Amino acid sequence: MELMEALRTRRAVRDFSDQPVDDAVLGGLIDAASLAPSALSLQPWAFCVVEKAARLNELASAAKNFARTRVAPDSPLAAQLADPDFDIFHGAQAMIVICATHNDAQSSEDCCVAAATLILAAHAQGLGACWVRLARAWLNLASTKIELGIPAQWVPVAPIVLGYPHILLTPPPPSRRPPRIIYCK
Repeated sequence: MELMEALRTRRAVRDFSDQPVDDAVLGGLIDAASLAPSALSLQPWAFCVVEKAARLNELASAAKNFARTRVAPDSPLAAQLADPDFDIFHGAQAMIVICATHNDAQSSEDCCVAAATLILAAHAQGLGACWVRLARAWLNLASTKIELGIPAQWVPVAPIVLGYPHILLTPPPPSRRPPRIIYCK
């Protein structure tokens, strides 16, 4: 898949099949994410992988319960989180959490570039991915870090759920507003 095609056709996937994602595929995605540029080439990222759907389902329940306590009652997310059928991890088969190894904005920004790279690599291999920002605060809890084996000093930045899309049709692209551009001459 060519890069521009991947950029045009990539979509957030929130409906996954039951097909597991092979460890080698997950490793390849991490290798791809590690190719992302970073300030001074410090590569301030590390990866936490949850590779069993059953384990991810357990974690989804805890993440959802925590998120419910953090959203405003009038938020559109409140109704979604109150729905007993809503799965915060969308039935994914795996999750890769990209963590900053330093607690500073620059490291977090570098991790975001690595996350975008991983998502595009997943799409190029026929996988769906969704960046679940709603789980970030839960992942940063000391108790969650202990449960997942994430070192205390790491900062979870990008929880990305992965799997094979349940439906292989690519939805039409969402409408995009024209970019706002200022040319300085």
